[in-house]
Amino acid sequence: MKDTLPAFPHMFAPGRVGRLTLPNRLMMAPMESNLAAENGEASARQIQYYRDRAAGGVGMVIVEYTCISAPGGIGGVPALWLDDDRLTASHTQLASAIRAEGARACVQLFHAGRQTHPKFTGGDQPVAASAIPCPMYRKMPRALEPEEIRRLARQYGEAARRAVAAGYDAVEVHGAHGYLPGNFLSGKSNIRTDEFGGSLANRQRFPLLIVEEIRALAGDVPLLFRLSADEFVEGGTTIDEATDTARVLERAGVDAIHVSTGCHERVDRNVDPVWMPQGWRLPLARAVGEAVDIPVIGVGVIRQPEVAEAALSRGDADFIALGRALLADPEWPRKARDGRVSKIRPCTSCNWCVAQIGTGHTPVGCAENPIAGREDAPRPVASGTGEQVVVVGAGPGGIAAALTLEQCGYSVTLFEKAPEIARGLVASAAAPGKDKFLWYRDYLRARLDTSSVKLRLCQTADAAAIAALNPVLTVIATGGTNRQLADVTGLDQPFVSWAYDILSGAAPLADGRIVVYGAGEIGCEAAKYAADMGRDVILATRSSDDNALSRSNWLRIYREQFVQMLVSNPRIRIELGARLTGAEPGRFHFLREGNALSFDADALLIAAGRLPESGFADALAARGLPTLTIGDARDVRRIGDAVHDAYWALADFTRARGPEATELTSLAF
Repeated sequence: MKDTLPAFPHMFAPGRVGRLTLPNRLMMAPMESNLAAENGEASARQIQYYRDRAAGGVGMVIVEYTCISAPGGIGGVPALWLDDDRLTASHTQLASAIRAEGARACVQLFHAGRQTHPKFTGGDQPVAASAIPCPMYRKMPRALEPEEIRRLARQYGEAARRAVAAGYDAVEVHGAHGYLPGNFLSGKSNIRTDEFGGSLANRQRFPLLIVEEIRALAGDVPLLFRLSADEFVEGGTTIDEATDTARVLERAGVDAIHVSTGCHERVDRNVDPVWMPQGWRLPLARAVGEAVDIPVIGVGVIRQPEVAEAALSRGDADFIALGRALLADPEWPRKARDGRVSKIRPCTSCNWCVAQIGTGHTPVGCAENPIAGREDAPRPVASGTGEQVVVVGAGPGGIAAALTLEQCGYSVTLFEKAPEIARGLVASAAAPGKDKFLWYRDYLRARLDTSSVKLRLCQTADAAAIAALNPVLTVIATGGTNRQLADVTGLDQPFVSWAYDILSGAAPLADGRIVVYGAGEIGCEAAKYAADMGRDVILATRSSDDNALSRSNWLRIYREQFVQMLVSNPRIRIELGARLTGAEPGRFHFLREGNALSFDADALLIAAGRLPESGFADALAARGLPTLTIGDARDVRRIGDAVHDAYWALADFTRARGPEATELTSLAF
């Protein structure tokens, strides 16, 4: 599809925050990166990470949460600190790198409060407004004494002073998501009876002290305050309270309100699951904006330039903060400005990035963008001079391999046995609310259409056909295969299908009642898909644990909410502790604790897991052909793992063939 130059007059108009003029209305939202040095300084890798996103065209970069009181206030490791003058030098380098690319630099000042763990704080007990544990970490915090509260407010001011000295153009107080200022604001987590608790005015006292200290120590530095407009917990902050707080903060001297939502208790309203629609927080931003005269920043699942422009034109917000969209494509703003909207690599809200940082010490990453968080790593080089290479399998990993090899100067033939590319993305998109995965499928299809890669659909590559091409490399990206159940009778009958094939569109969903066997991610999604298609479903799993579904090995933010959808769906009946033993027309047999039982149904979908499909590599090796196996063909994991496998393996391959060749500066996919 050919791009036409879009009109985004609101997005690319200058804007002001306090005395600061921004070149446009786009900001990079603060996101934990795990890229800092262990001593709280900004690392060289982290500086390059932010430089790349500043170069992408945002008007301002808000640097991730930066601790004002280490170690007790740290929310995770490694993280940035700004609680000592020794840290100013590295922040100067970071702010200078951002500003050198034409963006304004802002740093977010942060204290975790109760939402931390002693493993992050060096063993220190977390502190909080009240002695109520964080529902996520479940560690009892110590309620702060009034003099400690005032001292912490002073530390925010001292950190802001250091930020100004380091060259930041603005500072933001992280008062959202249940961290310490938000902890005080929330009636759910603040049950104090002194001057810092009880009434909303009392609960606002600590955030106001922070603003007062920042103004006293950092002067008229443009000051942003990030606020949860709704915590989505009973007794917690609501939009009515948030608008009142926004007005109070404006009177105290805050220059902009950054409107977010949620807390650790409702992390799904902070880190959005895939089914949350674009711009769902914007009505909350608008409500806050109608209560104040200072700018409001809208954030949350804003993936497409048209959505951002519409929000600005309607007056929902004065600025738009882009988070995960800039992990997927740092050049999002520049591409939008230049009319290259279809070239924007889409964030699908898959939350692969969240899974990365959630493991601890693992740098942030993106399923679609293997460079994210690894900006300083050696990349593929242009070492090809037209030599033939073959890629077998046109899933995301195979397409990434094909386009990378083409960019490196090779002649690429891509075989795919299905009639369409990326069947795995189709399977991922089949579950309700996951259609964003089709954005990525369509993006990859468009990249292939404009490339010189020779795509061979509906062609099963065999060893002889590949050998005839005499490739210097064959990339095996054939994906996984369904795990067989050798001890179950009757599975060769036409009413038995594989759940993955139903989700991917390779097989039709049968009529009538459906039994789904297996309650991992594929089984659960197949059950919900069938129910939404009007079928009654029995979801059976051999696990007898009451938490069998919620303990499945898939991303928590998505899983917990999805499981609730299954449990509450009247069309789905869940059977625990049931091991499939046989299938016959109209009836399926199981054992539970040694006792036989049967379920009457019309069809069976098996979701027993996926295994690598790697035999093809052996056939090629027998012919002496060099091969590289990536993605599920090597180890069944997630989409991002396949894409990363392809890119970094080909970095090694191309550098070995041309160590002096020119390094690629951008992704071809």
